[in-house]
Amino acid sequence: MKFWLAYLLIVPLFAFSQEEFDSSTNEKKLEWSGNLDVKYSLLQMSQTSPAYQLQFYSSKNISRYLSQYRIEPYLNAEYKSGSVGFFMKTHATYFSDEEATVDLFEAYARYSPTLNTSLQLGKSVYNWGKGYAFNPVGYVNPLKDPENPELAQAGILSANVEYIKSFSSGSLQTFAAQALIIPAINTINNRFGEAKYTDVAAKFYFLLLDTDIDLMIYQGSRSYKKYGFDVSRNIKENLEFHTEFSLTRNADRYSIDNGILNRERGDIYSYLFGIRYLSEWNTTVIAEYYRNGFGMSKNEFESYQDYLLRSIAIGTPDAIQQTLGISQTYFKSNTLMRDYLYVKLTQPEPFDWLYFTPSIYTIYNLQDNSFLLSANFTYKPETNLEFILWHTYMFGKDDSEFGSRQIEQKVELWMRAYF
Repeated sequence: MKFWLAYLLIVPLFAFSQEEFDSSTNEKKLEWSGNLDVKYSLLQMSQTSPAYQLQFYSSKNISRYLSQYRIEPYLNAEYKSGSVGFFMKTHATYFSDEEATVDLFEAYARYSPTLNTSLQLGKSVYNWGKGYAFNPVGYVNPLKDPENPELAQAGILSANVEYIKSFSSGSLQTFAAQALIIPAINTINNRFGEAKYTDVAAKFYFLLLDTDIDLMIYQGSRSYKKYGFDVSRNIKENLEFHTEFSLTRNADRYSIDNGILNRERGDIYSYLFGIRYLSEWNTTVIAEYYRNGFGMSKNEFESYQDYLLRSIAIGTPDAIQQTLGISQTYFKSNTLMRDYLYVKLTQPEPFDWLYFTPSIYTIYNLQDNSFLLSANFTYKPETNLEFILWHTYMFGKDDSEFGSRQIEQKVELWMRAYF
């Protein structure tokens, strides 16, 4: 069924591509770019937090204050020759000679046989949805971190075909369609995937009466299907409204019931409403409400916390490892509960302080009234040099989501050099 769906989506896109032919030149162009991030973090740990006690169970009598120093080089390459292009983004993290990793964020080739059609194969990052901090319809996106939504992340192995058509008259101004094939994620011996676990997805975009509309569908390999849409429109010149809605059929939702992992299967709804406002003083305000249908209720989260505390009280290595495994597999999201409010204010160059941009944001849990508050100060004295000071603090009761996090507050200092 999925293969027939992919066939029905991809073949018509290539058929439409015969409408116009590419007249671009065969000029060859190779560009390198990147940046080096040097980051120092000072962390105040919450040593009574169940999450902290599990994570540092084998490290007794360590200080409440921890520091971290690391470098993160990013290297990007882009090559174009006529209708063919190659793109690559890499990232590395270095803590020490003993602890360093290299990640391939993106590596794909693109062939554009016409002006309005392209074929892309490789590892790509997708950005579905209109939300800033959350994307309920981001079925093929990297898992977004609402504490830093603009952080670059790794893409997915995929093949996609995209078709775009603009119209000079009528209510429909632009139409676009994108169809994806995603190979099996779970592999055998890290090399082979079962063909039956291939996923397919598609997105259809309409610019209709000055309103951006996307329709999405995702056919998963584990019997679930996802359907969603997003809408974005400028209500006024300086005020934009956006929303996303997602339905996942036959999805699994996890919680802890009497100390046992509980799985419920059913239809899950998630949605988001948001605005982006630019004031006459050049202040940007982003506000979003997010309903996470996969999240836990307040009672379920308290049961989850009790489960962690009981494992710590038992204190055997097997109990600790089992609890850590369940926590990191089923409850690793940055938003474990259901209802959140995100608000961010950004003011470039206040009081005529050149190259200085402060911002402040909060993620507020509407169920248990705990929240995260963060202030960010950016100074960019040169075109290719940037300094960032970032202070984040958690507020809430010990059994609340943000109040029970293993970090009470953190201060980060970044230096970012571009080339």
